[in-house]
Amino acid sequence: MTGRRLPLNWPGRIRKSFHKAATYTLLDAAALASTAPLDLSDPATAPDFVALSFYKIFGFPNIGALIVRKDSAHVLQSRRYFGGGTVDMVVAVNDTWHAKKDTSIHDRLEDGTLPFHSIFALDHAMNVHERLYGPNPMKFISMHTAQLGKQTYDGLVALKHSNGLPLCRIYKDDNAIYGDPTLQGATIALNVQHADGSLVGYEEVEQAADDRNIFVRSGSLCNPGGVATYLGWSPADMKAAFAAGHRCSNPTQIMMGKPTGVVRISLGAMSTSADVHTLLRFLDEVYVHKGNTMRTARAVSLAPIPPISPITLHRPGGQMHALNFAHTLFVPASQAKEHGLSIPSTAGSEKSSWEPPASWDPHVTALPQHPVSNFEADNVPAPPWNSAEYAKLRKPWEEDMRKQRQQYANVGMEIKVREMEEASNWSQNHPTPSVKARKFGRSVVNLLRTKSHFVDTRYEQP
Repeated sequence: MTGRRLPLNWPGRIRKSFHKAATYTLLDAAALASTAPLDLSDPATAPDFVALSFYKIFGFPNIGALIVRKDSAHVLQSRRYFGGGTVDMVVAVNDTWHAKKDTSIHDRLEDGTLPFHSIFALDHAMNVHERLYGPNPMKFISMHTAQLGKQTYDGLVALKHSNGLPLCRIYKDDNAIYGDPTLQGATIALNVQHADGSLVGYEEVEQAADDRNIFVRSGSLCNPGGVATYLGWSPADMKAAFAAGHRCSNPTQIMMGKPTGVVRISLGAMSTSADVHTLLRFLDEVYVHKGNTMRTARAVSLAPIPPISPITLHRPGGQMHALNFAHTLFVPASQAKEHGLSIPSTAGSEKSSWEPPASWDPHVTALPQHPVSNFEADNVPAPPWNSAEYAKLRKPWEEDMRKQRQQYANVGMEIKVREMEEASNWSQNHPTPSVKARKFGRSVVNLLRTKSHFVDTRYEQP
């Protein structure tokens, strides 16, 4: 989730530790191998299994690989199923028996037809990769992405609102150092926040970036552990969020004042320094300058405003009477001083060019009659969230929904039966070349009609 890289000597340490049972290690190197060299030359520290993706390294072809330590290959021989191409003989009539291939481990594991086109393309991908990035491409890419990651991280930290609040909440381990490829990859997880500390939805940030041809990923990133750790979600909170309707496939971006996902920035071999500048400029223009402009406009909202065009009112007598709302937009200096309101003067003069009408009533005003702060509404603390209380309040509703579930199921079944009947009638009026298809459709309609009245019944052999 955050790009933190853990020590690669852990598999060797686990293997040397004293365990009563045999212990095997699996290294998921799909993300690591895309921007860092993977050295498995030392069998003492190498994992038992390594999974990687050639697609993430080269961009094409769409295949991956499982690297197996020979001393640990016997673990994969005990699987209880097989596929085509992995056996030499199968007995399927009057008995069940099969003989696995024993020439090599991949012959026993590669089920079905191999993607030989992709395998041929892999050789070309390696050659192109070497021509682009030199004789030691992964070392060059590792150094390149490490520098870009540091540049991006430093630029994000420097983005601040006018009140000094950082624009981004960046999630990282305390021991991670951007620029050091042994500790941190070129991945940054963050959330964007307004000047008042409220969060911008991560999907909104991704959509705004997409509109400018900047591609990032947002959401929980298929990492529930990272979301719980970095975003502060307890098990009770996550269950309450699920009960409130949050789903990974249809997320609620902000719940209980906390984000349910992040925006992730990933840099690779083809990324450039210009890409980093484009990203930082996008965040600065959209969320820093625009936010400060909105705050400035709200701060001067109490200034004297020229009267708008009069609104006319029709009366039964046919006369037109102008309605003047200027008094609702003006606060005299004496009353403003009495109530502690600060009114900036009009640019270019010390006195406003507009004066209140003679009919203005100082006791009739749309403005509050007590001192307020420009951000008073934003500073009102939200009530504390109690997940147990929320679940207690939601329980009666869930019980009611369970009682009505059967009714809803019957209604849905009736709709399906009606649709099938209409389709069957249409097929009778419009003959098709398949008679079997019409018979099958009628049988399905009859089956659905039966189940709609007897949902809980089970078919029994007469």
